[in-house]
Amino acid sequence: MININNILVPTDCSEVSDYALKYAIKFAKEFDANLTLLMVTVSEPITILNDYGYFSPELHQKLITESDKRAKTDLESFWKRAAEDEVEVNLINFKGDPFTEIVRYTEENDVDIIIMGTHGRTGLKHVFMGSVAEKVVRYSPQPVLTIKHQDYQFVMEDSPT
Repeated sequence: MININNILVPTDCSEVSDYALKYAIKFAKEFDANLTLLMVTVSEPITILNDYGYFSPELHQKLITESDKRAKTDLESFWKRAAEDEVEVNLINFKGDPFTEIVRYTEENDVDIIIMGTHGRTGLKHVFMGSVAEKVVRYSPQPVLTIKHQDYQFVMEDSPT
């Protein structure tokens, strides 16, 4: 018997992530599992020049603080759109490289399965942008279920009683 107790849903709060969250909610209900939504905000240095042409540490800190607040608000709003009473969620936001933080969180937090969306980019977009989902599938220590689009309907058969 497969036990799924902890489900990780990495998200960028996109429409594709919304489909993945719907799958994860069904899994959480079926297995009575804990659900964690993880949003990783890309951490890039911000260069701000003031009127005199030099870096303004105060403005830099203000932008970082506002970015952190916006990420938290976005994640909360994303969950509220899909939330169901029977499923509790742990909302987490990190800064860094999305792939690295997803795999690190998985290794450090007893995750049983990762359910995540993939944008399905091909060609030059894939070459230049890469694929977080592809890297997670390759390097995750745990199984990964990727959700590409909404066309497939998820159906779980009722368990025999």
